[in-house]
Amino acid sequence: MVLGLGIDTGGTFTDAAVVDLDTKKVIAKAKAPTTYHDLSIGIASAIEQVVRMGGFDVKEIYLVGLSTTLATNSLLTGKGGEVGLIGMGWKPADDWVLGCKIARFVKGEFDSLGRMVEPQDEEELSAAIREVAKDVDAIVISGMFSVTNPWHEEHAAELVRQLTNLPVVTGHSLTGELGIKERTITAVLNARLLPVIEEFLTAVKSALTAMNIKARILVFKGDGGLMSLEVAMKTPVETILSGPAASLMGGKALAQLDDCIVVDVGGASTDIAFLEGGFPRLDLDGAIVGEWRTRVKAIDMWTCGLGGDSLVSLTEDGDLLIGPQRVVPLAVASTMKDDFNQRLLAAQDTTFYVIGKSDLTNLNSSERKVHDFIAANGPSTLYETMDGTPDVVLVNESIRSLMKRGNLLRTGLTPTDIMHLTGEYIRGDAEASRIGLQILAQKMDSDPDKLAERIMTRVVTRIGEEIVKKAMADAIGPMPSSKQTDAMLHAAMGETVFHRLSLRATLDRPIVGIGAPASILVRPLEKRMEARIIIPENYDVGNAVGAVCSEMTESTSIEISPVGDKFMLFWQFSAPMQFSHLEEAVSSARTQVERYVTERLTIARATDIKVRVQREDVRFSDGYGKEMKFVNAVFVRATGTGKPSLDDIPTR
Repeated sequence: MVLGLGIDTGGTFTDAAVVDLDTKKVIAKAKAPTTYHDLSIGIASAIEQVVRMGGFDVKEIYLVGLSTTLATNSLLTGKGGEVGLIGMGWKPADDWVLGCKIARFVKGEFDSLGRMVEPQDEEELSAAIREVAKDVDAIVISGMFSVTNPWHEEHAAELVRQLTNLPVVTGHSLTGELGIKERTITAVLNARLLPVIEEFLTAVKSALTAMNIKARILVFKGDGGLMSLEVAMKTPVETILSGPAASLMGGKALAQLDDCIVVDVGGASTDIAFLEGGFPRLDLDGAIVGEWRTRVKAIDMWTCGLGGDSLVSLTEDGDLLIGPQRVVPLAVASTMKDDFNQRLLAAQDTTFYVIGKSDLTNLNSSERKVHDFIAANGPSTLYETMDGTPDVVLVNESIRSLMKRGNLLRTGLTPTDIMHLTGEYIRGDAEASRIGLQILAQKMDSDPDKLAERIMTRVVTRIGEEIVKKAMADAIGPMPSSKQTDAMLHAAMGETVFHRLSLRATLDRPIVGIGAPASILVRPLEKRMEARIIIPENYDVGNAVGAVCSEMTESTSIEISPVGDKFMLFWQFSAPMQFSHLEEAVSSARTQVERYVTERLTIARATDIKVRVQREDVRFSDGYGKEMKFVNAVFVRATGTGKPSLDDIPTR
């Protein structure tokens, strides 16, 4: 039997699943708390648990697939290596934040047609390299229009290798898309992640070795495919949004469907994605991480702040509001302190504060005092914290700052608490959930049991509404935010809104629900929508299954533009090429992109390689919105997939 081990680090838990790679049957599964300060600890714990479950021999594990939040978390929290940037042929605007420690801008520019506008100055470039190389971990080279002609970047990178021992990242090697700001940010973020991913993957390999697992390790990308360990070490930025991507591919694997809507319900959010013909739809504009827009291709995922741990609160007009803020469920908070329930009753308020992440760097004295008090006495209310830190003038401001950094979390009533009361899901103290529900019911002058039912109904409604929003956004763009829109969405999900009008949403493909609460929160949509709902077996570890049951992927694209009476072919990996006829240029582009992805997958040791080549003609519209006859540009894109080769696994 050939087994795979899938590992996914989620917002609350790290999941591990051992899967028969032939049948996609889950042999064993386990969960461990995600350890944000060091993700490898939670991963090691999940691996140890799933191995202890037995039912298989670790020698049968030939493949490990890893879906990690490391890249996203590291960039959001400012972690990573220091980067020196050399820009060629351009200078940033005053308000650009590029993420590097030091930057120098030198001569050397191509235009949009790949023609040299300004040559490099070898002495200037060498001096700039020596200057930025001081006290950094990597150097980035980013040249204007390098995607139409990469020569300047490649020459500068070679000079970096000659003058330093530092790793070097070029902008054109990561993306073929235009946009010097976004391309530079992508390269800088990738360089920042190089030492982080190396340390992390080394720790994961050690954890696997400790459990005597000798297998090929692959890392999940944000575009829904796997990449080799060697590629991950060089391009860690590709792992941005790998978790949501793994959920989509896990839903596909578990449901064995190529056309479906995957809905992954987690603790903090619900992710929704459409799968067509076995391929995920990609967001070609690039993934966004915090303040940075990148050129990293990622699955076109619709994410909303709605999950099991979403805060249940009231709007200004007294209606129920679910999310978007994530809080610690009362049932979980109660396990942190023996007298929590009594204090909850006394306060008649569900807002307490508990410790979050342990990184205390850059805290001022007031923030540290507030943090230390809550660490010793929490969960604590605002007033308890004020009494315990009398020398802190503005406790509220310190709490807000600590929450923004993630050092503090707040508690609150959540759908998870309601599931504790119904017995559908238990991970804490249901008595605390009951008290919290009573507190909210008193504020609403409502019966607690009816309020609990109303909360769960609203959560299911919200999930259905987000599916409709995603479908509408794909078709005509985002829906406007208004009371009228909300009323129509409520009605479409079966809530009584209009006296003389009945609405019902109809979908053209099944909905596959995964994530721990999926059976409770997604299955009821079958009565609300004209859609088939599938909650596959082992839906609770769908992300981990996706991390190991997906294929290796590679993609690239070429742009063809008319220039005078000729057609120019632009590709990030070669100098521009000129053709007399459009179809001649398209034929050459098809050959090049197909050869490229095939070679890349072959080098990555993939088998059963399949390549899909697509052509997109772009035409200008006239002043009346009618598409004109003449082609403005042609894009030839290739996407290749292949199964990971398992023929050269280390001796067992």
